[in-house]
Amino acid sequence: MPATPSYRASSPPTRAPAAASARPCTISTATEPKPGSGPPPWTDCRSSTTPSSSSRAPASVFRFSDTLHVATIGECHLTDSTVQALHFPKLQKLALNRVSISETSLHTLLAACPALECLLIYASTGFHCVRINSSSLRSIGVEGFRYQKGLEFPELVIENAPSLKSLLQLGSCGFLHISVISAPKLETLGYLSSGSSSRLVFDSAVIQGFRVDSFTTTVRTVKILAVDMEALSLDAVIDLMRCFPCLEKLYIQSTGPGKPNPWRRKHQNLIRSLNIRLKTVVWRRYRGIKSHVDFAKFFLLNARVLELMTIEVDGKDYNAAFFAQQREMLQVDSRASRGARLRFTSDWSYHNISLDPSVHDLDPADPFERTQPPKADTNFMLCGNC
Repeated sequence: MPATPSYRASSPPTRAPAAASARPCTISTATEPKPGSGPPPWTDCRSSTTPSSSSRAPASVFRFSDTLHVATIGECHLTDSTVQALHFPKLQKLALNRVSISETSLHTLLAACPALECLLIYASTGFHCVRINSSSLRSIGVEGFRYQKGLEFPELVIENAPSLKSLLQLGSCGFLHISVISAPKLETLGYLSSGSSSRLVFDSAVIQGFRVDSFTTTVRTVKILAVDMEALSLDAVIDLMRCFPCLEKLYIQSTGPGKPNPWRRKHQNLIRSLNIRLKTVVWRRYRGIKSHVDFAKFFLLNARVLELMTIEVDGKDYNAAFFAQQREMLQVDSRASRGARLRFTSDWSYHNISLDPSVHDLDPADPFERTQPPKADTNFMLCGNC
């Protein structure tokens, strides 16, 4: 039999801890502080049992439900009877981390959170389809998780989310199918991954993994996009820019050597008609090889409103000789935007929230933007006239 859970009150951590596969049931909650009372209390529920289906969350841990603003539930099973009794009138952030819950109970839980703004569903099971109908929800982060046959999370449907601004696919989303029916304010999207079979549908626009399969209408609200490509492909990124014509920020991670990316003749006609609105490009794992150079030059020589391109390089390439070589190869002096800057860094260039997701990561307007100051001696700024 599972051990009796113990309870502990403590000050809230700076970010919710990530659950590991062998951790016991954990439930962290934060209530609204009273004026002058200091930080809100947090409640931890821990059992000695192994996770998920064998660890039931006792209803007593939700005794603060009327005042909760943040709740992270991990490594446990939420029974139908427990969920039926819940109501969170003030809850703004909810994370389900490796939780087992039935589809009916999941929708009951979401309906019991009328003020919910941020929702994280990570490696959780017991449901087939999540349907979102919320006037308050601003950000959603999901990871499609296949625990065993019959317990997959293969479908997310955004039916009506008038305030939704961020839709994030975290980690391995497998065969997750996402349909966006109504999200008129959606601005941030990612990660679109070449290693994923996930399918994203906006009306007539269909994106498989990170490739645009088809579109007859564009999605003009999306301004921030993050893509993860094993083999760098300029053609795929150009198709994404055509699908999202108002894109202003592009985050790129490339783990492989890349495909040939010639574009001068191939995209000559497209360049004349394509209005590239990108202001910021952030690129992880740039290697300075020909396919990478050709890719970067496309944006430097054609993006007329580009303000900053940040390129993360390996430590061995972070030296004056490499910078001088890249200045010549990238034709920085001929850049289309005279105010554009090129920054090399040997520090990590942007926030990869897939590594250790927290519901608090969903809150910023740009969840991929790095907010911590860079380490000393890890940044070199290069521009055409300096």
